[in-house]
Amino acid sequence: MEGVGRDITIRGLSIHYHVVRPSGSVKHRVFLLSAPGFVSSCWRLILPELTEAGCLCVLCDMPGFGESQFSEEIPAEQALRARYLWGVLDTVDLGRDGKLGAWHLMAHGSACGTIAEMAMQQPDSVPSLFMISPMLYSPVPRALQPIVKSKAFPGMLHGWMKRHIESPQRFERLLGHIYGHKPRQSQAELMRPPLMRFVGHEEVARRLLLESFAIDTSALSSLFMPAMILWGGADHILGGSIPRRLRQKDYPSAEYHLLAAAGHCAMETHSRAVRDFLRGWIREMWN
Repeated sequence: MEGVGRDITIRGLSIHYHVVRPSGSVKHRVFLLSAPGFVSSCWRLILPELTEAGCLCVLCDMPGFGESQFSEEIPAEQALRARYLWGVLDTVDLGRDGKLGAWHLMAHGSACGTIAEMAMQQPDSVPSLFMISPMLYSPVPRALQPIVKSKAFPGMLHGWMKRHIESPQRFERLLGHIYGHKPRQSQAELMRPPLMRFVGHEEVARRLLLESFAIDTSALSSLFMPAMILWGGADHILGGSIPRRLRQKDYPSAEYHLLAAAGHCAMETHSRAVRDFLRGWIREMWN
């Protein structure tokens, strides 16, 4: 990963982020947040489009994931995560020119809920939102929540993680299912060790499953900044069609695009298409 890697401690929790600067003057400030289970290098193929457009980029690992510190007390609530991450951006702003600036927010998966919370908390500091495969609803259906809350679930989860994460070969196959094709081995090697920290900490993982996706989706329609949402038509995690509830009820003001051949991680597997949409978005909405 290019740029300067840094760590900041907020309320006793260390958060890892990278700062990538354009070669010329800074025209925009962009925050790229990795979803839980992913690392900031997942955005590496999108960075050139942003730096060429004069963007100062901050890429951040979600608190508790990636190169950020793992802890039994990592925040699961989206609103609390949002406050932590505004702390990161405030630190970057004050260290650069002593002034708090406006940030275009970009995220993937359930991290999209975090940037939505960031926009709700400080709407005047967010000129736009850019979401890839947003996971804004709980991944645990209501009918299955009693199983997740049961005494037997931590043991079940432990066995699943030992089988699918501890084994590099099975982890690559799991990523292949998520990506839609075989991932780069180097990327799999970066992603697996942080997830291994949850083996033996199944209660933390259970809390995250039950709580970390919660967001007041009814408040999305109150966001006045422009938003673009890209969805993978071959997404095995969320399904290949944009949820009607999201498009028509919860966030009707957003601009939606379906990438028919993309899985859950279009910024890696279909970066050219994502960059094409982003280029037009910058030209039309940021300048």
